[in-house]
Amino acid sequence: MKKVLFITYGNPEKASRGDDLYSWNIINSIKHCDGVYLHVVSYFEEAKDKDKNYTLLDKVVDKLTYVPFVYKNIFAIGFSKYPAMISNRKTPQMIQAVQNILNMEKYDAIIVNMFRLSYLIEYIQGYSGVKIFISHNVESQLSKSTYKYQHNKIKKLAYYLDYLKTKYYENKYLAKFDALTTICDIDKELFSKMLPQKHIEVLPPVINIDECNISTEKEEDKFILCGAFHWEPKFINLQLLLHARNISLFKERGYELMIVGRANEKDVEYINRHYEGIYMTGTVDSVVPYYEKSRISIVPELVGGGFKLKIAEAVQYRKPIVAIKGSVTDRTMIPGKHYIEAETFEELISKAVDLMQNKILQRELVENAIMLFKKRYSMSYAVSVINRLIN
Repeated sequence: MKKVLFITYGNPEKASRGDDLYSWNIINSIKHCDGVYLHVVSYFEEAKDKDKNYTLLDKVVDKLTYVPFVYKNIFAIGFSKYPAMISNRKTPQMIQAVQNILNMEKYDAIIVNMFRLSYLIEYIQGYSGVKIFISHNVESQLSKSTYKYQHNKIKKLAYYLDYLKTKYYENKYLAKFDALTTICDIDKELFSKMLPQKHIEVLPPVINIDECNISTEKEEDKFILCGAFHWEPKFINLQLLLHARNISLFKERGYELMIVGRANEKDVEYINRHYEGIYMTGTVDSVVPYYEKSRISIVPELVGGGFKLKIAEAVQYRKPIVAIKGSVTDRTMIPGKHYIEAETFEELISKAVDLMQNKILQRELVENAIMLFKKRYSMSYAVSVINRLIN
């Protein structure tokens, strides 16, 4: 029996965003490994979590320990020597809880989930067991792209300072782990340059392709773009697309681009008022009805990291993908075979519109992507990666 301690930032069972989806995915993958005892340690934010009636995580894992969490004052975060992600989650309560557990029991593997908890390596190094870090992004790259595209000078300076902190602590903390995982090939390449001797495994999300059939009866000549647009990097990507010189092509060709996901109300109102052929929903209960209406998924992501799961989501719902160069981070996905790639936002729009007229190519792209995902984004693949790490 292998004993695994998995430390995470929060209960991800009611996943509604990328980080939670991926975390929940990994927890379930670990439990699919033969002969594994899984103890999960998670923050619990009373104000936010008490009404969510969590029940699944407790049933999936062998043991669950909650650690109380309260958000810190924004000034305490801003003036901390740590980057914002770590500053907010670095608490004596979590450190003490983890050390108490390790003082009482020995674990074969200690897994720390996400950069915001990476500081724990300094408190667990003296204990037995392989130390594994689960990355969701190369956070220094995400932080760099955020400040790079920021136009407000004060915000740009704040983001730049946070980038410097992120870069420093990402190198410092991750170097101390025995191994780390990445969600995609590009992230592995970046970490390999930062940490040349490190054992790094790509751990893609598990996508149950065969269980995700959606109705095609309501399908129309519509494009879909999903994201959390209240988050600034996501909104920057959207602005870059909307500022393309041929953005009116959707309307001119009689198509509609649906922009689906959480957003500030004023942004929703502005976009719906000023851009014909484009409809922004704002917050929705589910993206499924919008995928059912659409034929093609557009990925215009240059800034941030959440789009990695949006690629998987589009394949999951059997939609062909048109993506800006650099947004598809899986090296096994080949442009022209698994998706259509564009160099510029203008080209992204024109290629998307052209694809709408080519039903044969749409079908080929979807079929090729599904074949790839069934192999690499499977539970068996994830289990094989985890077994290599913990054994």
